[in-house]
Amino acid sequence: MSKINVLGQEVFNRIAAGEVVDKPASVVKELVENSVDSGATSIDITVKDGGRYIKVADNGCGIEYSDLKTAFMPHATSKIKDLSDLDAISTLGFRGEALPSIASVAHVSLTSRRKEDETGGRIVIENGKVLEETVVGAPCGTTVIVSDLFANVPARLKFLRSARSEEGEIASLVQRFILANHNVAISLTTEDKEIYRSEGKGLEEAAFAALGENVLKEYDYIHASVPGSEVYGYISKPAFSKHNRSYQTLIVNGRYVVNGDISFWIYNCCSHLLMKRQYPAYAIFINVPPDMVDINVHPSKMEVKFIDLGEIKRLLSKAINESLARTSSEPKLIEREIPADEKTFGTDTLRFAADDSIGAGEIALTGETPFADVRENADETKSSVVMPVRSMFVPTSEREYRAPLKNEQSQTFAEVTREKEKPSQYSLLKDILSDTEKERDSYTDISRHRYCGKLFNTYLLLESHDEVILIDQHAAHERMLYDDLVKAVEAGRNTVQDLLLPYIFDVSYSEAELIDSHLSEIRSIGFTLERLSGNSYSLSSVPLALSDMDLSGFVSDMTELLKRGSFGKSALLKNSLMQSACKAAIKGETDITDDDAKLLIRDICERRIELFCPHGRPIAVRIKKTEIEKWFKRIV
Repeated sequence: MSKINVLGQEVFNRIAAGEVVDKPASVVKELVENSVDSGATSIDITVKDGGRYIKVADNGCGIEYSDLKTAFMPHATSKIKDLSDLDAISTLGFRGEALPSIASVAHVSLTSRRKEDETGGRIVIENGKVLEETVVGAPCGTTVIVSDLFANVPARLKFLRSARSEEGEIASLVQRFILANHNVAISLTTEDKEIYRSEGKGLEEAAFAALGENVLKEYDYIHASVPGSEVYGYISKPAFSKHNRSYQTLIVNGRYVVNGDISFWIYNCCSHLLMKRQYPAYAIFINVPPDMVDINVHPSKMEVKFIDLGEIKRLLSKAINESLARTSSEPKLIEREIPADEKTFGTDTLRFAADDSIGAGEIALTGETPFADVRENADETKSSVVMPVRSMFVPTSEREYRAPLKNEQSQTFAEVTREKEKPSQYSLLKDILSDTEKERDSYTDISRHRYCGKLFNTYLLLESHDEVILIDQHAAHERMLYDDLVKAVEAGRNTVQDLLLPYIFDVSYSEAELIDSHLSEIRSIGFTLERLSGNSYSLSSVPLALSDMDLSGFVSDMTELLKRGSFGKSALLKNSLMQSACKAAIKGETDITDDDAKLLIRDICERRIELFCPHGRPIAVRIKKTEIEKWFKRIV
C-alpha cells in the first residue's frame, strides 16, 4: 500500500497559510502589499476585534471580473510570468500564496473594478470554498474584507494575543508601510479610531505622520549614493537611543525587511556614542538594482540577500558618520605617535624611566590598547573635563576635607577617613524598592590600602602588602549617587518638581495603549503625565529627587518596561533612579585629579557601599599578590 499521499488543495492551502498567515498582522501585510503592487495612490485599512476583522480598500488598477476566481488559486499571480522574472523582482508580492492562504482560514469578500470597466465583480470565499461570485457596481480599485479570521483553526486562534497586542503589531506594521511607501496615502483605523494617516506627499510628510513631530526632531536625515545604489533616511541622534531594536526600520527597494548584517553594521557605526544596551532608532532606505538583491529567501519575504553587501556597508558608514559629525559633540581623538626608541611588544610599550613622574626603577606602561574603541560602558566617552565627585544631593559640608599633603600618596586611607557609618535602612526600600537594596555583605574593607594612581583614566589602583584592588570610578560613583537618590526620594516621598516647560513626546499606538493602562501607577510615583491628541503625551512634573533626569531616557525606559510586561511602580522608579545616577556619575576614561580619586575612595570606606553598581557590574576587583607572582613565575 502506497505511503506517499498527494495533498488536496484545501490541505495544501491550510499548510501554506501556516507559513504566510500566522497572525492578523500577516494578513494586513499581504493585502497592503497587493494594494501597493496594484499602483494604488490611496490605501485605507480598518481593523476590529484584534484583527479578526480586517478591511483593506485601495484605488489601484483593480482585477478583471473573469480573473476573480483565478486570483484565489494557489500560485496564481500577476507579478511574474516565468523563471527569468525571479532574477529581478520589482514587486512586493510574487509567490501567489497570499489570497488562497487567507481564504482558507477566514471568510473573505473581494470587490474590484478596473478603470476601463463599467462594472466590477465580487467574490466571497469561506474556508477555501466559493460562496458567491457576481457582477456588482464598485469604485475603481479593490476592497478586501477578511472576517472570522482563524475561526476554522482553533489551535491558531487559541495562540492569538490580546486584541490590544495584535492591533499594536498591526499599527507598527502600518507605520513601516507609511515610511516605505511615502508617495502613497495610507490610513489605519482600529475600533473606529484613526491611528495613522499619511497624505502620500513624500518622505518628510510620511515620517511626520508615522513618527510624530516631536520624535522626528530627534532624528537626523542621512544620504549617500553611488551610481545605481543609494542609502537615505533618518537615524536618531546619539542622545535619543533606545533599549531595544523595535524602533529600527530597514526598507530595501520599498520593502520592509530584517537583515542582521545591516542591523549590526548600523549599530557598529554608532556604538561608540551609545550607552551600554542602547540601540539607534532609524528608518533607513536602501535602493539597489533589483538584480543585485535576492528577496526569494523566505515565504514571509522579510529577509533579503545582497550580492554586494560591502558596497551597502560603505554607503551606510559614509552617511552615518556624516550624521554623527553633525549631531555629536564627542571630541576627536589625537593619535599618539610612538617614539622609535621605545621597544614594542605587540601593542604595548614598556619603558624604563627615572624622571620625576615615575619613581626610579619603576616601569611605566604606555601605548594604545588594541581595544581602545570597545568600552565596558558605551556611554563612558572620552573627555578631558574633570567632573566633580560630590553629589548634588549631599550637602557640601559633609564632603569637604583638607587638601592632600605632598606625600599623602603613601598614607593609608584609615589615616584620612572618619569613623565608618553603618548603612541606613530606608522604609522606601521596603515599600517601593524592596528588590533593589541588599545587605552590605559584599563590602570589602579597603581602608588600609594605599592609593597608587589610575589605570586608563578609568580604574583606581590600590595596594596593600598582599593584594591589589582595582576600582571602577564610574561604577563606584554611580552606586553612591544612586544611594543618595534613594535617600532623597525617601526624604521627600510625596514631593514633586514642576518642569519649567512640559516635556512633550510621541510614542507608537501600541505604546500609547500600554501607557494609558498604567497612568494611575505612573502618577502615583510623582510623574504628572497627560495624554494629548493622538499618541502625544505631556510630562509636566517629576519626583523632586529626579528633577535633573534625562526625560527622553525615562520615556524609553518606561515603554520598554511596559513592553516586557515587567512594569510596576517599583520597577519604574528603580530604573529612573538608576538612569539618573548613571548619567550624573563621573565617566570612565575621564582624567580626574588624585584629590577627587582619594575623595571617592574615602567615601567608599565611610559609607560601606555595596561593591556593585545599580546595574549589577562590580565596583572593585581584588588581585592577590600570589596571583601576580604566578604570572611572572616567581612561584608555582
